[in-house]
Amino acid sequence: MKRLLLLLALTSAQAQTPSLQLDLGAGVQMDMLLVQPGSFEQGSPITEAGHEPDESPQRRVTITRPLYMAKFPVTRGQFARFVESTRYRTEAEIGQSGGFGVVDGKLVQQKPFNWRNPGFEQTDDHPVVIVSALDAAAFCKWLTTKSGRLCELPTEAQWEFACRAGTTLAHYAAPVDAISWHRGNGLSQTHPVGGKKANAWGFHDFYGPVWQWCRDWYAPYPAGAATDPLQANQNLSDKPRQVLRGGSILSDVSHSRSAERYRNDARSRNADNGFRIICSIEQRAVAAPPTPLREPPPSFPGSHDDFKPSEPQNGGSWLGGLFSLAIPLFILFMIVRKVLSFFGGAARPTAISSGLTGPEAAAMLSSKPSPLGHRFAFNLTDDGFYITGPAEAVGSQLRYECVVAGRMIADEIAFTPGPEGQFIFTSKKPSSVRVQTTGGAAGTDSTVISGGTSFDDDRHRSSFGSSSSSSRYPSAY
Repeated sequence: MKRLLLLLALTSAQAQTPSLQLDLGAGVQMDMLLVQPGSFEQGSPITEAGHEPDESPQRRVTITRPLYMAKFPVTRGQFARFVESTRYRTEAEIGQSGGFGVVDGKLVQQKPFNWRNPGFEQTDDHPVVIVSALDAAAFCKWLTTKSGRLCELPTEAQWEFACRAGTTLAHYAAPVDAISWHRGNGLSQTHPVGGKKANAWGFHDFYGPVWQWCRDWYAPYPAGAATDPLQANQNLSDKPRQVLRGGSILSDVSHSRSAERYRNDARSRNADNGFRIICSIEQRAVAAPPTPLREPPPSFPGSHDDFKPSEPQNGGSWLGGLFSLAIPLFILFMIVRKVLSFFGGAARPTAISSGLTGPEAAAMLSSKPSPLGHRFAFNLTDDGFYITGPAEAVGSQLRYECVVAGRMIADEIAFTPGPEGQFIFTSKKPSSVRVQTTGGAAGTDSTVISGGTSFDDDRHRSSFGSSSSSSRYPSAY
């Protein structure tokens, strides 16, 4: 009973601690500040300078549980500690096309660009960039295990609540240049965290230098009050996009506002995208790594051991030999049969005419008894294409190749389609597409749905220095 009371007292004391440091190892720390429960008005009034339609309707949001939030965005040094500890490779490092780095003030995708090389100089005190939402989630998972606290990306509501720190205007302080990094003062490069004035709760860098990933999928705000909201439905926008907040060194100063919303493909990796984390008040004991199973030492015969070959009994010699011969012959027969059936009996991919929807194409392809790789269709749009395939392909690894403006683009993805398929952003309309499963069966550009719809969701095109002429959201592909 005494131990239980002590534990309860310790938990209560933890809840009242205004700050803590998470130990990342090797002398690297992360400063966290306490955020107490409370309520605020999420979004902005239509009279606010820079207001965007997706910031309405304003709604009363209540945060019911205390939490710790990082004082700064995750830095390059902190992310490097994670990579050093896990040998993790980011989306930009694994992909064939690299990340979007900064060239002459614009985002340009090149193979060398990744979190180690964003196109400008960084130190360990700069926010890490060219990290996808999946990279950020992997960092959180590692830190959860290491710290014993649940670490994750903040929800959009938690982010705005901590950013506002009790304020209701567009910015938590003035003048705006004293609290934000943006295109007008950022010089197209990141800066050490903590260089701008903190808000009333002690947090820095909510307005740049990087957009910060949140846990929500992008969608319009539902009307009415909300409690601890989290948008978990990824299909309420034209394409599945994950929310980012805060503005960046490549965005206009009008986006350096508490209510500003941004969205991007969860696998996008841009030189102005970073993240900030939250962690739980409660701490659980970190489980020790499991003890490796030890194999019993091999038993080697001593010099006194006398080895003799086993003597077959009851004529087993010729039967055993025949059985041993039958096994490889049967395996060889099955291999030859498989090869012959693949090259001789595979149905040719069927050309899909325009006018079919993604689900209709998937149903048509699924009805064909052809190899899996031949059962994908592609719906071309002005800035990329949708991949549609059979249900049994969901979750499998695909490698795609496409030609865009005469240039070959290739990458590998996990096939996770939405209602219209899985969208691949290429910035311009591809002239041909080809997909290959990890099993090696290839689909060709004959399975193309022509005349696809173009989704132009560039609300702030004039405000962003992207090399893409057709999309606000340069993404992973």
